[in-house]
Amino acid sequence: MRPFSHTKIAKFVTIGIVVVVLFIGVMFAMQMRNGILSSAPEVRGREEMAAAIMAACRSESYRPGCYDREIPKLMDRISMEDAFAVTRVVQAHDSSYAFCHVLGHELSAREVKKNPDNWKSVLARCPSGVCSNGCIHGGLQEKFRAESLTDAQAQKLVPELQTLCEPKSNWKPTGLERGTCYHAVGHLTMYMTGGDIKKSVALCDGIVAKGPGRAFLHVCLDGAFMQIFQPLEPEDSALVKGKQPTKDTVHTFCNQFSGEQKGSCISESWPLFAEEVKRPGGLVDFCNREEPAEQDRCFHGMFYVLTTQFQFDTDALQRFCGDLPAPRAGQCAAGVTSRLIETDYGNIAKAAQFCKDASRYDPAEQCFQQTAAYAGFHFHPGSAEFLELCNNLPERWKKWCAL
Repeated sequence: MRPFSHTKIAKFVTIGIVVVVLFIGVMFAMQMRNGILSSAPEVRGREEMAAAIMAACRSESYRPGCYDREIPKLMDRISMEDAFAVTRVVQAHDSSYAFCHVLGHELSAREVKKNPDNWKSVLARCPSGVCSNGCIHGGLQEKFRAESLTDAQAQKLVPELQTLCEPKSNWKPTGLERGTCYHAVGHLTMYMTGGDIKKSVALCDGIVAKGPGRAFLHVCLDGAFMQIFQPLEPEDSALVKGKQPTKDTVHTFCNQFSGEQKGSCISESWPLFAEEVKRPGGLVDFCNREEPAEQDRCFHGMFYVLTTQFQFDTDALQRFCGDLPAPRAGQCAAGVTSRLIETDYGNIAKAAQFCKDASRYDPAEQCFQQTAAYAGFHFHPGSAEFLELCNNLPERWKKWCAL
């Protein structure tokens, strides 16, 4: 991989500007969901395109993979925003397509490819609360996936990156938006270092742990280790070729690290144990490999993962959570509701209902407690989504939303 020229370094430094304007994407997403930007002819056109996509994918054994492949092709004739709108129509008709993170990557990557110098405006147009924020990740990775920095160049960028995901005078991110941003930075460190995981986690430490976003260190580390264990594109696989541990060597691999770094390494290694963790006992065994201080976070992260692995099948997730020992069962329900909300803001009512249905195995109501307590993390207090979530909770938990 070639090192940055001075011009490329200057471009890389400007990443921080992106965060300032990302709120535009959030506002666009809200308008798009409410139909403010859609005229009747446009809606009909999207319905027709969605119908054609669904017809093409109807006979596929795994329709979501077909949608991930076919929807981006529409961008040869429609905008990125319209492609996301078509995606919402498909999701409304096919519940198997609840998770479209990979598609979010691809749509923004295609838009960046059209005009690489215009990448910042593409990211600003990314909708929030749709496709689990894959749009932001994909745009950043498309811009920088083919470039790496020398150690000196990377360190020079640390001060800029320390404030990349922090509030600005004209950008007030939610906790979820900050976390999404820091997670993307974790992925970015692997491109900065040419796939050197030790240098990447050190960068996360320098950028996050020593900056104002200390509470988000884990999500940065998770992003770096995800590049090792879950490469999405051929370029991602090339980045980590020869560096990926196997099921037999992962224990030794993760023991290179300690504390939170080791914790993220173990939890992100779950694809090596994909079948085991789908069983309650297997998940307990997996997270018990962690140091005691990291076990709670492992379980919480895996509840996020398993929500997608079970393809958002809430009945299957209820059975899974209910078969876990206390107190993990209630924590599982809370993790599922959080993942539902993060994936798509349209899942708010569904998430609240999940907590209600979990009451049979969650007598302490951990699900309601954590969902109410995190309302101000997912959304801005007083926003439409915040009020919708709080109003869907039982009366006794609504007061938590005001804390």
